[in-house]
Amino acid sequence: MIAPAIICALGIPVGFLLIQRIQVCEPDQSHDAIDLSIVIPARNEESNLPKLLQSIAESIKHRPEVIVVDDGSTDNTALVARSLGATVITAAAPPHGWIGKTWACHQGALHATGDTLLFLDADTYFVQGGLDRLIANWLREHDSGLVLSLLPYHAMQAAYEQLSLLFNVLMAAGAGGFSVIATPQLFGQCLLIHKKTYVAVGGHAAVRGEILENLHFAQQIRTAGARTVCLAGRGTLHMRMFPDGIGQMSDSWTKAFVDGASASGSLILLSAVMWISSLWSTTLLLIAPHDYGRRSLGIVYILLALQLAWFARQLGNYRFLACLLYPVPLTYYCVIFGRSALRRMMGRKTVWRGRAV
Repeated sequence: MIAPAIICALGIPVGFLLIQRIQVCEPDQSHDAIDLSIVIPARNEESNLPKLLQSIAESIKHRPEVIVVDDGSTDNTALVARSLGATVITAAAPPHGWIGKTWACHQGALHATGDTLLFLDADTYFVQGGLDRLIANWLREHDSGLVLSLLPYHAMQAAYEQLSLLFNVLMAAGAGGFSVIATPQLFGQCLLIHKKTYVAVGGHAAVRGEILENLHFAQQIRTAGARTVCLAGRGTLHMRMFPDGIGQMSDSWTKAFVDGASASGSLILLSAVMWISSLWSTTLLLIAPHDYGRRSLGIVYILLALQLAWFARQLGNYRFLACLLYPVPLTYYCVIFGRSALRRMMGRKTVWRGRAV
């Protein structure tokens, strides 16, 4: 009986519709000096800022302006940032209709003196020469209207972080433009844009109330006729997203993943549903009491796990075992996605860093 295996195997080409080739920054670091301002929105980031700020200093030849926007922190975020040479702006409470991050980015952009802006999340950090590499790749396009975004490489340390596997893969598929059916959008962790372009599209004021400001900002940019390019951050920009436990990780993925899925485009969404269905079907048919062709299904299962491992190794230090046992992170993904959908239907918000979002 091979018919069930053939049907399940259709998930493999569908998976390659989601992600065909994940591009990274070219290794060349040489570039002319640019007038760069780095804006870092920070809310209770005293533990993350030292690594990021030190990596900036070690990863570029021409020192940029670094602005940390203290977004209502209750820890030593501002003190730590100042001690490491950053300019600190204390943001007032977000006005009505604004999200905390968009308000902080807006305030930072207003104070920035450079003609090029780089927005970075505080939990990211550059590898050696990474910032120079990022700028060199942007300048290589010879297009001042180009907006470049990186998906940071997910550098994990704890076992529970491996559960983010499906979230990372589908986030890359939905926003990265890494296949023939996806339009490059933007990743929220890293955005490099010329100030003229930023002002022309309305800046963060144009997406003031959006939790996933990056996806909506990409739409504004394309409407204005500018171009977006997304790359993976492996070897350039890394991140440690969830050092504070599985609760922090679950709340982060819950807060907006349904909105992200709906904003990814109908072809991407349909392909993602088909791919996930294939992952589930293969698993369930393998463990079903009736034999639906376990040998053939076992081959399909291994091929799906290998495909997942190929995706994952480009996005983070995921272990092959996590990919081989993909039903575990797949179950976590479905539970958290369902939680996010339920909260959205009920109009409930998730508390993130002390704010309801």
